[in-house]
Amino acid sequence: MILEFLIGQFFLVLFNITNAFIDAYRILKNKTIAHAVNFCAYIITVLIICFLLSFRLYEISLFLISAFFNRQLSFDIPLNLRRCLPWYYQSQAEPPAAVFDKIERAIFSKGQFVGKKIVKIYSICYIETFILWAWTTN
Repeated sequence: MILEFLIGQFFLVLFNITNAFIDAYRILKNKTIAHAVNFCAYIITVLIICFLLSFRLYEISLFLISAFFNRQLSFDIPLNLRRCLPWYYQSQAEPPAAVFDKIERAIFSKGQFVGKKIVKIYSICYIETFILWAWTTN
């Protein structure tokens, strides 16, 4: 089952990088980002992967959690780099436009290097989901 997990994660990374490039283009052209559409497309993609890989209910739950952390790493970092910003950049908008940016600001506060702290925490949580997957899905 680890191979299926890795395959699913790989396709999510491809989806996220593609979406990051699209959103970076839209941002650089001063166009609106459809956050709700992106969210729905990502959830649908995750659920399709779960269906195609025949995950059980518990595995779907764990895959959804890992998909969240995957998204935060494989979308945010390429989006920042594509916009010629530091990889750890966090929105400085007051208030932030995206709902999740508002949640991150409430949890992690703000500051010049808060993005590095966020990436560390998301990376640890992502690795923990992989370990949990390997440990519980034989």
